[in-house]
Amino acid sequence: MKLEDEAHELELIAKALQIISKEISYQGLAKALLREALSYCGVARGGVLLSEGGELLAKVDASFPRERAKFFTSYPAAREIRLPADLGERVLNRRETVIRHATWEDSALIDPAEPPPRNITQLCLPLVHQEWTIGVLYLEAERGEEIFTPRCVWVMSMLASQAAVSFESVSLFEALRETNMWMVKGQEIGRMGSYRWNTRTLLSRASRECYRIFDIDLEINPVPFEVFKSCVHPDDFPALEQAIAEAVSTKSPFSQEYRVVHRDGTILSVAAVGQFDLGPSGDVELEGIITDITERKAAEQALTDARNELARAVRLASLGELAGSIIHEINQPLTGIIMSAEACLRWLARDHVEPSEARKSAVRVIEQGHRASDVITGLKSLVRNAQLNFTKIDINDAVEKVLLLSKRELERAGVILRIDFDRTLPNIAADLVQIQQVVLNLVRNAIEAMADVEGRSRILTASSKAADGHVSVTITDTGVGINPANRERLFDALYTTKESGLGLGLSICRKIVTVHGGRLWVEENTTHGATFAFVLPLCQSIQISGRN
Repeated sequence: MKLEDEAHELELIAKALQIISKEISYQGLAKALLREALSYCGVARGGVLLSEGGELLAKVDASFPRERAKFFTSYPAAREIRLPADLGERVLNRRETVIRHATWEDSALIDPAEPPPRNITQLCLPLVHQEWTIGVLYLEAERGEEIFTPRCVWVMSMLASQAAVSFESVSLFEALRETNMWMVKGQEIGRMGSYRWNTRTLLSRASRECYRIFDIDLEINPVPFEVFKSCVHPDDFPALEQAIAEAVSTKSPFSQEYRVVHRDGTILSVAAVGQFDLGPSGDVELEGIITDITERKAAEQALTDARNELARAVRLASLGELAGSIIHEINQPLTGIIMSAEACLRWLARDHVEPSEARKSAVRVIEQGHRASDVITGLKSLVRNAQLNFTKIDINDAVEKVLLLSKRELERAGVILRIDFDRTLPNIAADLVQIQQVVLNLVRNAIEAMADVEGRSRILTASSKAADGHVSVTITDTGVGINPANRERLFDALYTTKESGLGLGLSICRKIVTVHGGRLWVEENTTHGATFAFVLPLCQSIQISGRN
């Protein structure tokens, strides 16, 4: 070989090695190896298979299913590489480079696009890395061609060796890419992104999810502080700026919630946390996580609204009960006032001593009496016309929602919640808000009954069951219990054992349960505390549309 030709060939080999070494994927590595091998040898048929990491190809197996390989490629396109058993033994186990003559039946390329020549010459090299056979380079040529010369085999060995070395780099890169993919996916699912903010340059670097949360173009990298500021809700930025300044000055952990405004007007609520450390340049940087808490905020607001709605229902019911008590107690005295004033007018009409002044006073008494009577009549009409909205409800679900609304009260009071529901209960006809009002009142009473308990666990147990055509719900506490002498009076209007109580809660509860065709009572526990229970009929005779 002439010196110029040899130099040119070495240049081609060096270029081929360089092309193979640059690949960072299994697909690219296999295709580059096959392409350079076919080009150098001048043959038109061949294939490359790369394994998962040595395990597959370290064993003798004449068949290598494509789905078990890390990557498989061939030219022309074939379904798989299937080495004859003897060839597989030599190449895979003994790690030999094999050149041999064969017939087309022994071709390793299954179902090629074009059938092979009747007589072929095969070249098969193992790709060996760290004592593992991690792949195969397979080439075919027509029998009459003397293509696989010693020099050709030597060059193919170099290419195969470079591919085996590059395989480890590809494995590391694939592992890094997969890890990054998991991190990106995890941040998308968790709606949280990571960031680093340089306190000197005021530039930020952030993950893709942070860009989504703040609606910032990915091309902006790093992110200037002014771009970040433009994304924060104007009403929230002063507090955020103050929190950042305090954290920077004290180098203390940072935590703040604020709102983010997207370019289309969408508003997100976010929670940012972070801590300070030194960055690669030696600058102090704030590193942390920003989480999209919009859905959580919405859920919290829904819970707050539900709590407020139940509290409003309690207040309205209490007002109705109080109005009823006032009507009953004050209506008769007012009637007596009116009758007495009218009699006074008649007597004064016969007396000629300053009759005009007496008449004026008496008229004012009558007018005020009639006015009070009209107000009471209006209140009485309002109470009578209040309607219950009967619908089909799941009693367990109704109680569970009340317990969820009372979660914070239970936690603040140090109360352990236990649930024992019969999940097979059928739906019943009831006013959901009114029944939840009853449960909420009983739960709060139980919490208050355990407020002064020391030396034992504060446990609230909610249970349900079906018995004798009724659904039973019980709220049990481990509190101070109930004085037997006061047990029945607990349900009387205006009777209370609380200093600030109105004595209307349990009275209202019993009235609600009674209207539903049920019964409410209290029992003393055998050890500590009390149990409030109520039953509702399984089959209501009340129409679902409502009842006055």
